[in-house]
Amino acid sequence: MALLLSVGTIMGQVVDKAALKALQKEAKAEMAEAQRINEAITAKINEKTATEEEILSECKKGQALIRKAIKGGGIAENKLGEAYKTFVELTFQPHNIMLKHAVDKTPFDTAFFYSNLKNMTNALQGEIKNTKVTKGEAGNEAHLKTRLVNLAQSGDYYIYAAQFNGECKKYDKALESFETAMNYTQIYPEVAGKAELRIPAEQIAYYAFHTAHEGKLYDKMDGLYEKAIQFADGAAGTKQVMAESYRERGDTIAWAKYIRDLTVKEPKENEDFVQILISYYLKQDKQAGPESNLTIQYVDEVLAKDPNIYIAQYGKAYKFFEQEKYDEAFDAYIKCTELQSDNYEGWYQAGLCKYRKALALNATVSTIKNQVEAKKTLEKTRGLFGEAIPFFEKARECAPDEPMKWAFELRQCYSVTGQAAKAAEMDKLL
Repeated sequence: MALLLSVGTIMGQVVDKAALKALQKEAKAEMAEAQRINEAITAKINEKTATEEEILSECKKGQALIRKAIKGGGIAENKLGEAYKTFVELTFQPHNIMLKHAVDKTPFDTAFFYSNLKNMTNALQGEIKNTKVTKGEAGNEAHLKTRLVNLAQSGDYYIYAAQFNGECKKYDKALESFETAMNYTQIYPEVAGKAELRIPAEQIAYYAFHTAHEGKLYDKMDGLYEKAIQFADGAAGTKQVMAESYRERGDTIAWAKYIRDLTVKEPKENEDFVQILISYYLKQDKQAGPESNLTIQYVDEVLAKDPNIYIAQYGKAYKFFEQEKYDEAFDAYIKCTELQSDNYEGWYQAGLCKYRKALALNATVSTIKNQVEAKKTLEKTRGLFGEAIPFFEKARECAPDEPMKWAFELRQCYSVTGQAAKAAEMDKLL
């Protein structure tokens, strides 16, 4: 039995050696053919007899042969640098041709641009890693330094590739390209400290985020958001798109939470979102019933962070007014006037609190049987109408050319308080 096992092991080694030899032979043939293609097309390019279609076609063939040879593992370790060198040369010409088309805004194969770019940077890395540096006049030191420069400068091309793929609606490929650009020195550590992309990482993340949104790739969006929001020039648009994406996903709860977290953390920077969420909570309160106070709870959170957010203070006042809590609404509207003294709305609404309170009290007078109490209530009503006047007059000062905004209430207040001439003046304005 032991003898049989020994024989089997020897036979296996023989088979492995035979397979390796065949693999090496195949790789050698593939490499030879790729080099032949490279030399032939380079000669025609130098002679200016090669057509663009011929260059692209032949370089594709050569690249495929080298990739197969390297992937198959049949190239000896000391020959890998040479293989990658040929691979690099077969990517440069197509790259330059397609870049020229991009500059000239003429059609070209964007899918090949991306695959050729990946081949080019991987080949550059392979040549650098697998080539022993030799110095002196006949050495390769200067050549390898040039290759490092080539690799360092190629990061920007991934941004171009991302744009090309995005324009063709190949969103997965576009995001893959952006990701390579953002992580370029991690993928190609040989150029760490040497590669400087033309735009910062947060701006690339911003482009990638919006590309993901265009492609409805919401998981990718979520992963890119924190980096994208750091691009200050696009932060407002990024927030808007993030909020919209939750609506598109049909997740209103997540939408509300996103905006709430955003606005409670930084209310001043996100006042438009504060207004949007107040409108949302007002509708929620209306659906839930008169005792629902989602709006008040939210605006109190915002105001606790920053008491000077006008729209939050106004939303609080509006909600109290809607609940006919006129005293609380009045106090909140007065705070609005303190924040924006030239804003008509705060003054008018403060006056309206007194006015509505007076109307409500006046409606009870006819139900009071005790004449003394009825008279006291009537006087109190007149007093409330009188208290409303200064606020309506301030509203008038803020919008003097728009009497339809304040003249009706002022006429009523002046009439009830016995100021007939002023009431007549309001009549003329109406």
